[in-house]
Amino acid sequence: MKRILGLSVLLCLAALAQDKDPAAVGGGHIPAHGPAPATSAAPARASIPAGQQPAAMGEDTIAVDEPGHPNVPHVHANNDQWVGHDSGPDDPRYHLDHPWAHGHFTGGFGPQHVFALAWDKVDLRTAEWLSAVAGRTCFDHFYWYMAPSDLYTHARWKWAGDRIVIYEDPVHVGWYLGYNPRLGTFAHMEYLGTGDRGPDVIPEESQRPAVRQSPLENDQVIIHEPHAQMHVHRYNRVMIYGSRGGELLHSLDGTTVDLRWEAGEVKWSPASAMHYSEIPTTNEAPQGPPGLDIGIKKPGDPSKVVSTALDPLRVDPQDFKLEFENPQVRVLRLKMGPRQSAPMHEYVLNRIVYYYTDQNVRETSPEGKAEVKQHKAGNWVWESSPRKLKLDNLNDKPFEAIVVEFRN
Repeated sequence: MKRILGLSVLLCLAALAQDKDPAAVGGGHIPAHGPAPATSAAPARASIPAGQQPAAMGEDTIAVDEPGHPNVPHVHANNDQWVGHDSGPDDPRYHLDHPWAHGHFTGGFGPQHVFALAWDKVDLRTAEWLSAVAGRTCFDHFYWYMAPSDLYTHARWKWAGDRIVIYEDPVHVGWYLGYNPRLGTFAHMEYLGTGDRGPDVIPEESQRPAVRQSPLENDQVIIHEPHAQMHVHRYNRVMIYGSRGGELLHSLDGTTVDLRWEAGEVKWSPASAMHYSEIPTTNEAPQGPPGLDIGIKKPGDPSKVVSTALDPLRVDPQDFKLEFENPQVRVLRLKMGPRQSAPMHEYVLNRIVYYYTDQNVRETSPEGKAEVKQHKAGNWVWESSPRKLKLDNLNDKPFEAIVVEFRN
């Protein structure tokens, strides 16, 4: 029998309505009520200052209670059982020195009040950071702080478009529970007030978490450009995938791209507007070497062409294949058999060489100077000098590499 919802909920969640065989968790289901009070004492842990991320993330992970259920706090769709909300009132993860510092939420609780996450009046850089730390969110001009210890739960929320229902937390003073009908998961949220909030909901630059550095950035390229979960891509990129996988790209206009790739595949990825990246839970564990994300910082230069007589594609078309080329890059794939040799060839453009398999080769210059080079699968090198070489695979296994040449 189909579940009958109130008219207001049907209007808000028509796209998420359940059929006669609803999902065990999520699938659009909205609990009729919040959790019952928990009386168990929480394990002793250090208190987390409000507004700061903990040193160790993922404190909200729980044991899977039933096959197919998530390993974070969630609600059973068949009986509205709240799983994972079982710590007592003294749980230090949810201690606030000043509970209700910004007043109480007045927008409404439970299934009759469904909200859509959406930031307003925030520049792209700030919106990107706000999602990166997963510490601030907004809907209908209500502003919130997400509990740092609940990171693994809300990391998969779509920060522009997911529906959220608010419930009162009967245990932890100063907190509410934000429930996501799409996923069936919930997280603790502290209310920060309403209106056009200013610096009080956006911490100072000094409070922002450190971002990992790119392993290489020069005037031509940036490798593995750091970015948040919600982000823009400023540059066109070459993506080299070491393992089979995929991700869902959710744009602010509500569209989603299901991007998939195979191990060893190379793709051209144009610069893109703000989007949210979600790694599907169905992804298999990576089976190959680490991939490579190469951002191209300069436009193509028509004068940068390969005209040498020792162009690898010309002298050794059996081993070198053209993956693709455009005004900014030319991408080659080299595949050599065991103990195989490649004749003298020449590179004239700046380039990155990515090793898809372990490398153990002998490089011989036109003058007869030989040098053995070794790299592990997933390693890469930046080369900026023209060079000529003959190549011998010293391994009893095939050797494969990707050469990305830059025309800028």
